[in-house]
Amino acid sequence: MSNGIKLILLLAEILTVGSALVVAVNPNILYSAVFLLFSFLGVAVMFLFAGADFLAATQVVVYVGGVTILILFAIMLTQWMYRLKLRDVGSKFIVPAVVLALGLVPMLHRGLTDLARMVKAAPPEKMSEFAASPKTMEIGKALLGSHVLPFEAITILLLGALVGAVWLARPKS
Repeated sequence: MSNGIKLILLLAEILTVGSALVVAVNPNILYSAVFLLFSFLGVAVMFLFAGADFLAATQVVVYVGGVTILILFAIMLTQWMYRLKLRDVGSKFIVPAVVLALGLVPMLHRGLTDLARMVKAAPPEKMSEFAASPKTMEIGKALLGSHVLPFEAITILLLGALVGAVWLARPKS
């Protein structure tokens, strides 16, 4: 991998993590939704580098193009939500969040160590060959074959998000 490609990957990782941090700590819900869009775009770039072209396209279409825009519409259509500041809510959850994060660090470390061991086991020549081969046909067969139930569950989840946005945007009477 050349230095330019490594730099692009590093920038995508920084964009993803930085945007996710802004989403978590920003008191303005509109700015959080906009930075969520950038976080989703960074994840799509990382999918491209992993050789998952179909997942990158799905990430852009579903999350960037659908879910984020739906969240932005819900915020814009409900003017009380647009002016909402989340500062009051976050202060009472800081201590439990820190305790939870510290409890998750050992599990996260173990999972990443196992993943690094698996990646090191494959020779680099095989990894570039795997990343260059298209996987869209296999994913399509899996989505419409053995994984059709989770695929349909996701469509129901997205329908629920749409109904929730309409419910939030309805006029209060």
